[in-house]
Amino acid sequence: MKVLSIPDLQYPFAHKDHLDFLEAVADKFQPKVVVNQGDEVDFHALGDYDHDPDGMSAGDELEAAIEDLTKLAKLFPKQKICISNHTSRPYRRAYKFGIPAAFIKSYREFLKAPKGWEWSANFEIDGVVYEHGDSPGISGAMGALKAAQKNMQSTCIGHLHSNAGIQWSANAKHLIFGFNVGCLIDKDAYAFKYGQNLKDKPILGAGI
Repeated sequence: MKVLSIPDLQYPFAHKDHLDFLEAVADKFQPKVVVNQGDEVDFHALGDYDHDPDGMSAGDELEAAIEDLTKLAKLFPKQKICISNHTSRPYRRAYKFGIPAAFIKSYREFLKAPKGWEWSANFEIDGVVYEHGDSPGISGAMGALKAAQKNMQSTCIGHLHSNAGIQWSANAKHLIFGFNVGCLIDKDAYAFKYGQNLKDKPILGAGI
């Protein structure tokens, strides 16, 4: 089955051309399933790291992200979305401060997402695992392959912005791959100021 894998968008800080790019990829390859690898929202204002004092409030950031998600939903009304470290920030904040689950909205509710979007820690399609890629030990240029080896089956991830591509591993009986689909962020947005002095820069892409 042909799958379109959408990498980290981190709304509202996505690359300005990401929708045109994703539409062109979908038109060319005609995927049957769309998997969003997660970090569809950034939630910079809710992060554990220093926040830009001139940036948006958490409420304003959510409102801007919902505007972007609405546009994405028009292109892809059905998506399987991997639960991820950025989009889960509101839940982790609530847990940290002792807010019971009964007070918390679902992803679909607070992101105002369509019924055709579903969230899960991972999905398996035709023997390939799709997950965000933020598990412990999954890092670096070989991060996707590490994820595949830990799962003991071919695995597609996002999360690692500065890496993209396919790596293979084989033994006498099995051949598996790790696929990192890159990201679609705007590297110049203030939310990614932490990467200004890093030598490795984000790689834009998507997966088929």
